[in-house]
Amino acid sequence: MITHDFLRNTYCRSIYVYGTDRFTKRDGFKGIREEYREPVQRYFAATYGAELLEEALENGWINRQEYEETRAMIQAVVPTREDSAQTNPEHQTGR
Repeated sequence: MITHDFLRNTYCRSIYVYGTDRFTKRDGFKGIREEYREPVQRYFAATYGAELLEEALENGWINRQEYEETRAMIQAVVPTREDSAQTNPEHQTGR
């Protein structure tokens, strides 16, 4: 099924950053479409960090399973971030 980047990005912020939605129907939220689950988690792993993930879990915006799934993706992405910073010095300086 086709997913759209703008929805993936919006779902990511709504779930992890603002807590205004959930992956599944719970806490009075409708949840997101299942086909967006993995793309949202991958986007979070590539864009945000473990600290924000911890906050989302502590706030109850994600459950333990969602936390573990996303944490595994972050761990898979971290070496890629370090490699790209080493091969592209502008990533280190922000220029």
